[in-house]
Amino acid sequence: MSAGRQEGRQEEGNSRYRVALAGATGALGSEVIAVLEERRFPLSELIAVASERSLGEVVEFRGDEVPVECELPSLRGLDLLILCTPPGAALELVREALRAEVPCIDCSGALAGSPEVPLQVADLCSPEATRSAPVIAAPAGPALAWAHVLAALEGAAGLERVVGTVLQSAAHAGRRGIEALSSETVSLLSQQEPPESEVFAGQVAFDCIPAAGAGGVGGEEEGPSAGDVGDGATAVERHLVRDLRRLINPELSLAVTAVQVPTFLGDGSSIAVETRRAIEPSEVAAILRKVPGVELWEGGVPGPTTRDTAGRDGALVGRLRRDASRENGLLLWLAADSLRLAAVNAVKLAETRLGLL
Repeated sequence: MSAGRQEGRQEEGNSRYRVALAGATGALGSEVIAVLEERRFPLSELIAVASERSLGEVVEFRGDEVPVECELPSLRGLDLLILCTPPGAALELVREALRAEVPCIDCSGALAGSPEVPLQVADLCSPEATRSAPVIAAPAGPALAWAHVLAALEGAAGLERVVGTVLQSAAHAGRRGIEALSSETVSLLSQQEPPESEVFAGQVAFDCIPAAGAGGVGGEEEGPSAGDVGDGATAVERHLVRDLRRLINPELSLAVTAVQVPTFLGDGSSIAVETRRAIEPSEVAAILRKVPGVELWEGGVPGPTTRDTAGRDGALVGRLRRDASRENGLLLWLAADSLRLAAVNAVKLAETRLGLL
């Protein structure tokens, strides 16, 4: 078990829950199942739901094989619904949950921009707000990683301006993204023409695309971040800005560039911050050491790399230093396993919603 990982509350008395997970065979859904098992979530039944492409498949949970359903069964008697589907598929499932009065955690991004739906990070939000909400929207992994750090800086010194570049791995496109990068890599190493990408805007193996999410054909696991939205920014960039403003400060001055890089998992972000009051890097380091969901990198240079984040429950912060080009400026490097962060946040929200935390 990696450093910083905490186990959830163990089963208490007869409190056991029936939970449905839609998108169970996707990259995020698979990670949610792993976190449910690691945190000893007190389940009496896990209902795994996926698209018809997963017909006949099973998922493993606590040593058992759980058959994958292609349609959500009756919600009667269900305690919670977790959505890891594409946003289009999520909306109807949310409606069904509301009609059945079953609490729902939406990790698809479909409701992240809806003002009437709370957007929550488990380590930052009020437990009371989580326990009373019929539907909770969870931000995507990059927003989770940034939010922990930026919220701490906002509280300590105030944020004047934030400019960052996120280097996004193939895992953001789900299993199809990972498979596409693998196929392209094998083809090029075999001196063969790689297949035309149906996931990314172009060939990503041994290359970088300077607008992550722009122009990809995508598919069921593509998620909310695909496509260019017509103003020069991709939806990846716009959604990251939107989520961070909702989580930290609606007036936050924030500019983001997202780059698709040829890595399988883990994201890296170079972030420049200008604070309202002067704050020394040493003070920032002391603050971040106390922030849940954040680890200050102590492994020296280079690091932390995106590979260092694999399986970690928190974001890694390194290269923390003064930015001499700006008054009250700071520079830092942030690395995180975004799928892992999103899965841990979803399960923590579920634990809070059901009164386990």
